[in-house]
Amino acid sequence: MAVPPIDAAAAHRILGRAAYGARPGEAEALARGGLAAWLDHQLSLPAEEPAIEARLAAIRLPIRYGAAEGRWPAVEEARPLTRLAMSQAENFRFSPRQDRPVPPPETDRGRLELSLATLLRKVAAEAQLRERLVEFWHDHFSVSYPGSSQVQVSLIEHDRRIRAHALGSFRALLEAMATSPAMLYYLNNQSSRAGAPNENYARELLELHTLGRPAYFGAARTNREVPRDAEGRPAGYVDADVWEAARAFTGWTVAAGQALDPARRLPDTGEFAFVEGWHDPYQKQFLGQSLDPFAGGMAHGRAVLDTLAGHPATARFVCAKLVRFLVGEPVPAPALARAVAAFRRHGGETDQIARVARAILTGPEIADPRLGRMRRPLDAVAAAARAYALPFTPSPALLGQMAGAGQALFSWPAPDGQPLEASQYDGAGALRSRWGMLLALARGGPGADPSPVLESLAGQPVAGVAARLARLAIGPGAGPVAETVAGVWVREGRGERPGPAEVAELAGWVLAAPAFQRS
Repeated sequence: MAVPPIDAAAAHRILGRAAYGARPGEAEALARGGLAAWLDHQLSLPAEEPAIEARLAAIRLPIRYGAAEGRWPAVEEARPLTRLAMSQAENFRFSPRQDRPVPPPETDRGRLELSLATLLRKVAAEAQLRERLVEFWHDHFSVSYPGSSQVQVSLIEHDRRIRAHALGSFRALLEAMATSPAMLYYLNNQSSRAGAPNENYARELLELHTLGRPAYFGAARTNREVPRDAEGRPAGYVDADVWEAARAFTGWTVAAGQALDPARRLPDTGEFAFVEGWHDPYQKQFLGQSLDPFAGGMAHGRAVLDTLAGHPATARFVCAKLVRFLVGEPVPAPALARAVAAFRRHGGETDQIARVARAILTGPEIADPRLGRMRRPLDAVAAAARAYALPFTPSPALLGQMAGAGQALFSWPAPDGQPLEASQYDGAGALRSRWGMLLALARGGPGADPSPVLESLAGQPVAGVAARLARLAIGPGAGPVAETVAGVWVREGRGERPGPAEVAELAGWVLAAPAFQRS
């Protein structure tokens, strides 16, 4: 379909939804070049950016802990982000066991490094649309580290898998998640065996990762009682399908030194492993299809993934979530219809997800001011840093402020992922934390140094300063915010020509405006 022309206001909204906000001049450049050219460029960018990797390599993060006699020596140093480049096997060594004591700060180090890398990428990456989709898939295939050191040390590998498939085939991404050590540990499939299958992963696979809750027919005893869709397939699933899927994934585990028999053990690598002897090979019935007995290897689990990836309910459920994430609420029916059509038309293709994203973004909905949603803390930090071109270096203190505002990375306790709903972020305590975080950021606090953009406004009349700050952060329609900020400043008797620190304070006021809290 033809991509509609856009003005600077629409471009600012697009960059607040499909990216992490507009840097100075970016909305105007997008309006001049058009959305089609921006999408072509974004979807052509590689997964790795040398400039980002160089910035990450320059970071030194303190680590400190005391000695434990006979277990480990004391450490106090500023260390590079070494865990990000380690393999899963190397990171897995930091998961403590009785025979392998590990200081807690070393166990948590990989999670902390990944969190800082996540912040920097959202702010500084050129591939902004990819970063958006990486964030979406982390929510969709959510794992949580508190309470599981195995998940904690496997987060970097989980992130690598998501990044590798974020714009690719949903079917390939689905298997990458089914074999992700973090997912296997989080949903207990690493211990699922023939005769005693664990249903946790299978249930979330159907309910959260593919078909969705709307496709659950809990009142039906068997799949024969489930209505058929236009293509003759069961329109959804029942509890028996969860059980059969759990059987299909028995033997999908993590190699952590477990005994196979008196003479053999799995390697202690923390990597995915399939153990034939732990698999239930007998016939299964899944969504009305028979899975042949003794198909061998991982055939039954892969057959389940094939069926789910190609099911119409999966297309509807995943695309509705993606449209809500990128465009906003309520989910616009035309954008959803385009997304579902693209998802199904390009099923299995190596750029399926990229085509779905393009279908969503090439309609008028992406710039509709009536849509959008509340920015989560990660989004607000990135948008603020980008709007004011803050020299940004992520810090643990900023991660703590984000947690106070309602978003602690990789730790949402339920498998449904970090909420989009504003109720998680608009309570009095969360808003106070958000405002303090954004004001500190504008002042060059945790995560940022003073911005040349803000410093260039020092000494100018406050009305002009407020207007420039509001336009950068909120867009061309920010006049009322600028007038309010400047008016309050004057009524409080503050200087008519604010100095550098006062400009930063004014920037923090703008970032606290309700108009900035929505994309």
